[in-house]
Amino acid sequence: MIFLRNVLRAPLRALMTVLGIAAGVALFAAVSAITADLRQQITGAIDTYHFDVVVHERRAPSPFSSKITAAQMQALVQDFGSAVAPMVIGTLNEKWNPYALVMGVEPAFAQRMALVAGRPMAAADEALLGELGAQRLGLLPGARVTLGDKSYLVSGLFRTGSRMFDGGVMVGIEQAQGLFAPDGSEGQYTLALLRTGDRADTARTIADVQRRHPVLRAIPATEFAGALRLFRVVDAFVGTIAVVALVGTVLVVTNTLLMALAERTREIGILMAMGWTPWLVLRMLLAESVLLCLVGAALGNAFGLALLHTVNGMESVGFGWIPVALSPTLVALSFVLTLVIALLSLAWPAVVLWRMQPLSALRHE
Repeated sequence: MIFLRNVLRAPLRALMTVLGIAAGVALFAAVSAITADLRQQITGAIDTYHFDVVVHERRAPSPFSSKITAAQMQALVQDFGSAVAPMVIGTLNEKWNPYALVMGVEPAFAQRMALVAGRPMAAADEALLGELGAQRLGLLPGARVTLGDKSYLVSGLFRTGSRMFDGGVMVGIEQAQGLFAPDGSEGQYTLALLRTGDRADTARTIADVQRRHPVLRAIPATEFAGALRLFRVVDAFVGTIAVVALVGTVLVVTNTLLMALAERTREIGILMAMGWTPWLVLRMLLAESVLLCLVGAALGNAFGLALLHTVNGMESVGFGWIPVALSPTLVALSFVLTLVIALLSLAWPAVVLWRMQPLSALRHE
């Protein structure tokens, strides 16, 4: 346990090194957890209702920013009949939620929603409220919720299994179009969801949409999350954070090891005079580096979890779509990352150690 005693010889320096590692791990873990969880939520919500194809505007940078005209939607319905489920999706800045997710659906779609309380929508001034949003607002069926300048009666509470959608509000198609379209402009749709029979039918449907409607794009529902520009941006952001955390933490740990070498030069000279090889000394430094990195990873995951809980409770980010747990895979990945840091941090100290002469080290003051 020589390496442990060596680390504790400079407790403040060791603490600052561990905190530096923990900060990088916490940011990496939190952002990675949000990205992975959002993708899983959207994919799970689509799978729940067994839609196989998602159609959106071809030129739209992301499916959620898609705009399908009434004529285009009518053409899709003529081609594919009852297999088409039109949808309007958007967010509103409301007093009760600055990022209120609003979904406009047809009555047939609303009838398929799994309700935990109340009944389906039956009139134009009625809405379904997600279970999570209802809990945060303290509302029950029979209460009213404001969207835009209108008040809607909450007829029921729905649950999709996706926290993002379960924090939103569901209204009729025309009502949602009125909320997002400027006065006097034609109401537009965001997506068209299609049901098919099997993989072959899905492939044929996608090909038919591409051929008959060149201004639209059809993708398998399983690829919907990957088509969201938000995820591509966040994936790049996560990769950048990983690189910055890796480089920054390597420099922090390298500096700690170099300071330890400088302070123990005479001690290392004595060990070499007793027969220790540079490899044995380096192995001792590796143990110290691994210890610091593992403690930093454990603390960083705890910080990341606390960060997720804090952000999830902030009203400014919406209702509960932030995950409050780290997956075992992500935790394991963070530990692997810190072990890589522990190895890379030895590069410079190894060069210094191999150049060190025992006699010169013994005369070091």
